[in-house]
Amino acid sequence: MGFYPVLPSRPFLPHIQSKCSRCSVQLEFPIPEPEPAPDTVLQVQCFKCQGIMNFPYKPPNQSTGGNQEAGSSSSGSSTQAGARKGRKIGTQENPIETAHYELLGVAVDASPEDIKKAYRRLAIMHHPDKNRDDPHAEERFKAISIAYSTLSDPVLRKKYNEFGSKESAPEGGFVDPEEVFSAIFGGERFVPLIGEISLGKDMKAALQEAEEHESNEDTGGKKRVKDAKGNDILSPEEKAKKEEKARKAAAEKAASREARVKKLVEELERKLSIFTESATGPNDRDVTESWRTICALEAEELKKESYGVELLHAIGFVYSAKARHSLASNQTFLGVGGWLHNVQGKYHVFSETVSTLRSAIELKSVFDQIQAAEKAGNLNPEEKKRLEEQAAEKGLQALFKGAKLEIESVLRETCERVLSNPTLTPRQLQLRALALQILGDAYARVAKDGSEGESAEADYVRVDTRASRERERGTRGY
Repeated sequence: MGFYPVLPSRPFLPHIQSKCSRCSVQLEFPIPEPEPAPDTVLQVQCFKCQGIMNFPYKPPNQSTGGNQEAGSSSSGSSTQAGARKGRKIGTQENPIETAHYELLGVAVDASPEDIKKAYRRLAIMHHPDKNRDDPHAEERFKAISIAYSTLSDPVLRKKYNEFGSKESAPEGGFVDPEEVFSAIFGGERFVPLIGEISLGKDMKAALQEAEEHESNEDTGGKKRVKDAKGNDILSPEEKAKKEEKARKAAAEKAASREARVKKLVEELERKLSIFTESATGPNDRDVTESWRTICALEAEELKKESYGVELLHAIGFVYSAKARHSLASNQTFLGVGGWLHNVQGKYHVFSETVSTLRSAIELKSVFDQIQAAEKAGNLNPEEKKRLEEQAAEKGLQALFKGAKLEIESVLRETCERVLSNPTLTPRQLQLRALALQILGDAYARVAKDGSEGESAEADYVRVDTRASRERERGTRGY
């Protein structure tokens, strides 16, 4: 039996055990002092790969000497946080793990709508492009996306509640392009004004189709024959099936747009009725001023949303342009004023289309630079990061320009229906046009906090208030 010298000791410091998802190394970290409140999200850095993970803190279990077993998913959330010792399977009422719920700030019995609202709010708040100075924004955003993607899918949510995040993680990642797109550009408060943006849904469908195509090639056992352009050569049956699928998709898209426009018409008519049902005529100064105040207050609230100012400028431009076109068509000789407004509107659509294409070309150029540098082997980490950030910024710009084209197209159709309702008298339609112009002018005037005048994103908006002032003085002014 050997003899050992007296061993020194140190004060006991409780640690929490975890595992890094990037390099899979086992690690532990001390509980901060003072001890955090329950559900506080701690950021832990791996000692080996330096990756950052998020850890929703739970008070340590006294029976285990202060240590709390916790693994990390790809987002860094714990896999055993909130689990009872010895319990193998959780239930829907009492999940084995609650980290995803805590990250979104919802209860374990939250409805799908509550989960969606929480995700949209957090996605806007923590999106990396809106937190460029925060080095942990990307990790936090990924964790939020993983939590939402798991809890928004009934099957994955059931697995997560019963077995934890490892069992519920789907292949290929968690981010839903449609939801991210909707959350970044306006969120729920803009839905009554622009409807659900279909571009995000189209992107998601394209990704799903590409993944399905790759999966079929991987499992089909045979390679597709390609033509000179690299496209698949299809058999007559396959071609007919593809064409039928395209026709069905086009019909569904047309029906979805019609439903969207119909709903927007109802919402806009309801809003304009505040003015049209109160004004005694186009020169009712008191009602006009009250309506202008209401519109300005609404615009100030909406501009706080993600891309709020840019969206308001786009909506305001269409509202004002369509209202002026309607008024000029009915109040100028032979409708010449309306024809001129129509020409201006077509030029705007053309210029916006060119601008969108230019953004897409610039984005492709950045990707080409990254690919060429990687192929040449002279792309250092700093340069790669710079190019990736540049690509992300240009990608977001291109997406917004594409969304704006779609929004303006839908709103033009909406306004045309609102301003040409055959059940209304010419006088009622005139009041609608006046109300729409005032609303559009209020939206187009908003500026970002801390800036003066119009933002650079809305240089194309030039609000002409002369017509409004002349009408108030009792002149036609068109």
